[in-house]
Amino acid sequence: MSESTSRGTARLRMLLASIIADHFKAYELPPLGQRLGLAPGTDSEAMSSKRLYVTKRLQSLQDHEVRRIAGELARDVQNDELDALLVESSPGDAGISSALIRFDREVVHRRWTDALERRATDPEGAITLARTLLEDVIKWLLSKQGIGYDDKADLPVLYRLIANALKLAPDAYTEDVFKRILGSCQSVVESLGTLRNRLSDAHSEGPLRAKPHGRHAELAVNLAGTMATFLVSTWEHSMTDTQARR
Repeated sequence: MSESTSRGTARLRMLLASIIADHFKAYELPPLGQRLGLAPGTDSEAMSSKRLYVTKRLQSLQDHEVRRIAGELARDVQNDELDALLVESSPGDAGISSALIRFDREVVHRRWTDALERRATDPEGAITLARTLLEDVIKWLLSKQGIGYDDKADLPVLYRLIANALKLAPDAYTEDVFKRILGSCQSVVESLGTLRNRLSDAHSEGPLRAKPHGRHAELAVNLAGTMATFLVSTWEHSMTDTQARR
């Protein structure tokens, strides 16, 4: 583990203790701790010092467990610093997070942070979330564009709809380099759907079913986040151009 990652997790422990102490009453800490996977404790211990109660239990956990708890707490408590620490593991994660927060904090960005947290500890769940993240973004953009779609349509079908609307279809370009890049984007989307169908927890497990590893989940999540950010940025650019022409 890198020194920067260790420092980030130390900051995360301190922030979690502060958030929990500020947002929950002392008598709520033992049941909250049980839900989050913290060591059990008593009401009187929590009454003595809420922050110390939480800090003591967080210090005994491994870094990946602390990040899991942070991800769960982020669903209940909105805190910008917590969101930032959850995606601080790489510059790419932070850049995608910034774009998705602007786009939709409550659903899309939460889906992204959940996928990040599950890359190493739950690869199958992370792959499912990666596909769902991209699907959510595309459906949201289609609705904003006033374009109807079948809610049960496959991801590649939805992508072709939004690609045509945002002028991202390869056939819309004459330059070979753009045709190839945008064709690759379409292949990425199709591959995400295939990966999810074959490896993720969306389908029942057979005796010969391949199991994804953390590296597979990291690839799927990063690809989905990059594609989602590209679509959001393209849509924002098109909205700016439309307003400028008025």
